[in-house]
Amino acid sequence: MTSDTIPWFHSLTDSVHALGAAAREYRAANQAARVASWHIDPARLLPVHGSVHVPGRDFVRPHDDALLKLGDLYSHLARSTRDLYENASLAYAYSAISAVRSVLTGERPSHAELGRRNGRYELPTESLPETSGDLGQWTGANHLARLREQVIERQHARALVSDFEFYEDLADCETAELTTASACAAGLADSAYAYGEAAEGALYFAILRSGTANSSPRRP
Repeated sequence: MTSDTIPWFHSLTDSVHALGAAAREYRAANQAARVASWHIDPARLLPVHGSVHVPGRDFVRPHDDALLKLGDLYSHLARSTRDLYENASLAYAYSAISAVRSVLTGERPSHAELGRRNGRYELPTESLPETSGDLGQWTGANHLARLREQVIERQHARALVSDFEFYEDLADCETAELTTASACAAGLADSAYAYGEAAEGALYFAILRSGTANSSPRRP
């Protein structure tokens, strides 16, 4: 079946599901990077004291040098995959609920639509929309509303942390407010992914309720 003949609701649900799958890959990569970093933590490894003489440069301890370089690599990888996971999870969340709203208003979008810049999805600046009224007959509406509140709370925390980091003179200033906000913001990717997953379920409900599908949408 070519893309021109695939029913709109099949390509739409595939599109939204693909964003969730991308987020899961980034999440797994971030977990792997953090585990790898833990494995080479000098605090938990037996020291290897052997040194190598480098003419003109004194001595180098190969094992310590390797741990230092690997630590930098894994730390960078952990930060990069964390950011990618957060971006993909938010893209999943916004796209899924946007698709739900479109279907409920009678539209037939064939794909999720998002801008891209420098390898990242461009996300809406506004908060996730309130849809509990439109999904009143769906059993998961209350759960989706609670997840929405969690995402918004963590987005506010992320914005606060970013504001602190913007000012160099405050970058090293650890305050109770910053510590609390950082802990809250750390869970943004997971919260956004959970919301996207719930909103994806709402999408199937919206398609079936719309009565425009001649066959049931595929659940991946």
